Order: sequence, then C-alpha cells, then structure tokens
Amino acid sequence: MFINYLKFIDFIRFYYLISGVIMNREPLRAMSLQDYVPSESEEYMNKKHLEYFSEKLHSMLNDLKQQALIDDSDDTKLAKRRTDKEEKIKEALKKITDGTYGYCDETGEEIGIGRLEANPLALYCIEEQERIEKEKSMYNIDD
Repeated sequence: MFINYLKFIDFIRFYYLISGVIMNREPLRAMSLQDYVPSESEEYMNKKHLEYFSEKLHSMLNDLKQQALIDDSDDTKLAKRRTDKEEKIKEALKKITDGTYGYCDETGEEIGIGRLEANPLALYCIEEQERIEKEKSMYNIDD
C-alpha cells in the first residue's frame, strides 16, 4: 500500500511538471522576456513592463502552488499565509488588467520599477509606505 502511494505522488508531481504548473514560467512567454530587465529610462508601466511583471506574478503564483503540492503538512497558519499571498498576487494581476498596477494605492504616485522589482506585490510608493509604518509604530499597531 505504501509503495502505491509513493507511485501516485510521483505520478502527480510528474503530471504537474509536464503540464507547466511546477515550471517557474510559461515556456513560450518565458522565452520572449527571459533576458529583459525593466528600466527606469523607459516609459513607466509600458506594455513590456506590464508583461514582465505579469509573468513575474504568474511565476510567484505557480511557485506557491508548487509549494502547496510538495508540503503536505496540516499547518493551518502556513495554509492561511499561502492563501493570503495568493490573494495578493491575484489582486496585483487584476491591477495589471485594470491599468492601475505600479501606482500607489493611496496617492496614485508611481511606486517605481526598482521597488516593484524587489517586491512585485508593493501597494504603496516609498513615501506612503514609510508614513504607514511610522503611524503603525506610533500607535503600536500590528498587521
């Protein structure tokens, strides 16, 4: 019985591998953007920027799904964190579709390519993020 279970798990992993779920990127899209690095000198959130960040976010989503497949623990806190992150990624992808990705949720200012490169889920420009963190520390507020 135990051997059959292991074969089943191997089959599932193989299936997801060949179907692209475990791959970091969709093969065709990855080829076109794999060497591209967004630049501050380009027009902000141009089509290539949006494609780049869309691919990056899809990759993050696929990695999250891969981790969920591999980690079969019953840790509810971990599952909640994964679900929360998945929702944030989906919200960011929706913002790309809406044309609001890359702009501060509070002020509407550009978040910046460097900041988005470091954290594609960033919602605020640096100034607003600093203000929020300062306010949280002043009032001792946790997330």
